[in-house]
Amino acid sequence: MGRPLVNSEAVLYGTFINTAYAMFDANNADLTPPVPAATGPAPMPGGWEMTAWIQMSDFAFGGGEHKRFYGFIARNVADPYSHILAIRGTEGAVEWYDDAVCVPRAFTPVPKAGNVASGFDDIYSTLQVVRCPREAVLGTLTPEAAATPQTMTGTFADQIESLLGTLPITAAHTAAAGPNPKHNFVVTGHSLGGALTTLYTMEHAVKKKADPTRKVVINVVCTFASPRVGTEAFVQAFDGLPIDSWRIANAQDLVPKVPPSIALILPYQHVDTLYGFDSSGVVKFNPTCWHSMHTYLHWLDPNQTLDTACRLT
Repeated sequence: MGRPLVNSEAVLYGTFINTAYAMFDANNADLTPPVPAATGPAPMPGGWEMTAWIQMSDFAFGGGEHKRFYGFIARNVADPYSHILAIRGTEGAVEWYDDAVCVPRAFTPVPKAGNVASGFDDIYSTLQVVRCPREAVLGTLTPEAAATPQTMTGTFADQIESLLGTLPITAAHTAAAGPNPKHNFVVTGHSLGGALTTLYTMEHAVKKKADPTRKVVINVVCTFASPRVGTEAFVQAFDGLPIDSWRIANAQDLVPKVPPSIALILPYQHVDTLYGFDSSGVVKFNPTCWHSMHTYLHWLDPNQTLDTACRLT
């Protein structure tokens, strides 16, 4: 399905995910965190600017009121019609519990797309797109403006469509794009983020087919350590989409092995296209090391450094 994996592109997409982790780790209570400094450990890749924060609410244990920063949307400064959506993975016990709820049910935004794990569906339904003013990127956002962020409404795919209508684009870029320009998206996620980006891709595809005037065009879906998301009908529909789908998975990693695949009971399957590797002999015998984004990026490019705690020597 689509182009084969391009390692250098996947490394770039993984860098965006690491930026999302760095933004969350800096202050996990901050729903609208600043972009990491260009010289920081996980900076925003050069030539890109953040346009929206992605927030999520836990649904377990009455956690629906407690939102968390989960990722962002960025666009290419030189080509404002080129975007990337990056979503981090699971952090914390409540999020892991949410992930574990694997009773199959119809995907809420587009029920005819097939059954998915109910935990992922619940989490997906809470995703919120919050527009990031350019002043926030430049570090000049006032407390008053920060207190009244512009949030989008509707399902997650609808919110992203709405966001595009709020972003400033220069007259020169508009003229160069021609009539009825489309916005090209790469979507990428690690662990739970991989499941959520898979669900977004499906929702977008179904709604795009019903309404070809929608602005977003998803070109690449690149997931790292994604769990199984849906059952056979969902997977067949996803695998038929005209996109480049790169599902990167470490054979030692436990997360891609869940939810379990049990015929008739939990008939979950993986979407295409698998690009697998085995971290044996590369990192320590440790589930955290097997799952680390740094382990995945090191496989794609040996010049990418491993976590210090995971190195064999």
